[in-house]
Amino acid sequence: MPFTLSHAVLASPISYLTRNRFPVAALAIGCMVPDLYRLFSQDSSSTTHLWSSLIYPNLWIGLGFCALWYFIYRPVIYRLTGIQHELKMHDFFAVFKFFVGMCLALIVGTATHLIWDGLTHVDFRTFAFHDFLNQKLLVFGHSYPLHRLLQIGTSFLALPFLLWMSLHYYQTHRQYLTVSTPIKIAGSGLLGLSLMTGGLSVWDYMRYIPAEVWQADLYYFSGRS
Repeated sequence: MPFTLSHAVLASPISYLTRNRFPVAALAIGCMVPDLYRLFSQDSSSTTHLWSSLIYPNLWIGLGFCALWYFIYRPVIYRLTGIQHELKMHDFFAVFKFFVGMCLALIVGTATHLIWDGLTHVDFRTFAFHDFLNQKLLVFGHSYPLHRLLQIGTSFLALPFLLWMSLHYYQTHRQYLTVSTPIKIAGSGLLGLSLMTGGLSVWDYMRYIPAEVWQADLYYFSGRS
């Protein structure tokens, strides 16, 4: 799907079904792992979308992003937003249990990505309903293949659920003490800087691609940008 983030919508339901045995963040990262490699590389290889890549390289990619999240982004974001949710890793056994759960969460999350793509794409990933997904549908006077409509449609449909789950998590784990003004200012500054640099990055990426190329493969470039 064009929005890699949309895959993460399955993290919360899976966590609920497994009675919160898997870390939600690791599940969310696992759900996005097959696409994360392409977001930071010009390599067009689809190796990460193969079932044979479930452990290598997908698990290792996921562990790398988990390290970034748990050691850097999580402490900073939680401090700036006033979220208090301890991981409860007070001894070696708790750390080992968390690591094993994180690895399993990454594998399960990656599997959901491959299944989702297998049901919404018509290429090497497809494992069922090939002819059904390849049929054409008329939308506003234009003909589109069903698999492309499913890819884009499910991407958009997942976003409101992601927003709701994020707000629900915040309401559940926010601290009672008010976040101090200096921290709020720092958080606002970091957010503004991130949005500005992200916008400039997308603009710089877009300006080298002719309009005809965008129109020829809008799905691909929307996903990468």
